[in-house]
Amino acid sequence: MLAAEQLHILDICTPPRTHAALALEALQSGLHVLIEKPMAVNTEECDAIIRSAGQAQKKVCVAHSDLFYPSFRRARQIIANGEIGDVKGMQIFLSTPVDYITARPEHWAHHLAGGVLGETGPHVIYMTLAFVPHILDVSVTGRKLLTEFPWSPYEDYRLELIGAVATSSIVLTYTTRCWAAQVDLWGSKGLLKVDLETQTVVLHRRPDLRPFTLGSAMVSETAQMMRGTLETAASYATGRLENTHQRLVREFVESIIEEKPAPVTAEEGREAVRVMDLLVQKLHSPAS
Repeated sequence: MLAAEQLHILDICTPPRTHAALALEALQSGLHVLIEKPMAVNTEECDAIIRSAGQAQKKVCVAHSDLFYPSFRRARQIIANGEIGDVKGMQIFLSTPVDYITARPEHWAHHLAGGVLGETGPHVIYMTLAFVPHILDVSVTGRKLLTEFPWSPYEDYRLELIGAVATSSIVLTYTTRCWAAQVDLWGSKGLLKVDLETQTVVLHRRPDLRPFTLGSAMVSETAQMMRGTLETAASYATGRLENTHQRLVREFVESIIEEKPAPVTAEEGREAVRVMDLLVQKLHSPAS
């Protein structure tokens, strides 16, 4: 393909173990590269990609797609505006139905280091890094709860990603029939509740527990939820809701044309891989 076609960008959507070799070949052929998460299987491979990109003077973008949900982008803007003060902590809850991965013995995720954590873990790591920029330490517990699926190493994960000034607490469950993707953030002045499926963002402010304060807060929170739900429904109905990968690809192309930084840089991709390595090491350590 590289010999037969005149390409500008290669989107690498293959299994993670092949990312580095394909990215290096593409960069050396003069292409910009978009790499699906995770960027590579370890930081050494990430470093090789970064060096090659610098030598070729080409851009690398990593597909940290959940960062491009409208609700997540809105939450980042609210926090950048200082509306909840300094971030002091966050919580992520993801529920993936049993029949999506767990009940399928042939699913590739069961063969990853840490089981399905290797598939979902990068998502919660890069979402955390958006608000807790450097992780100092991690803890992780994996529990085997569904004995009817012996090929699945674990179905319940509890993660702690510990930063210098904030900690992200994460629950990943594969034991239900329900989808859920929720991010809570709290700061010195308020709290945010983000739903990545309904695309709603609710700002909580309850400085005291007086009846008037609670009543006003409930009215405001309900109004925010209704407004967000209606806006999402209208976007779906009119075809204006751009999915995360569409927006990511568009912004990457714009970054090349306009000579701006990639929407997710290779350095950001490397940091997510570094933290993932820490989690897998802790999961398989004797203490775990």
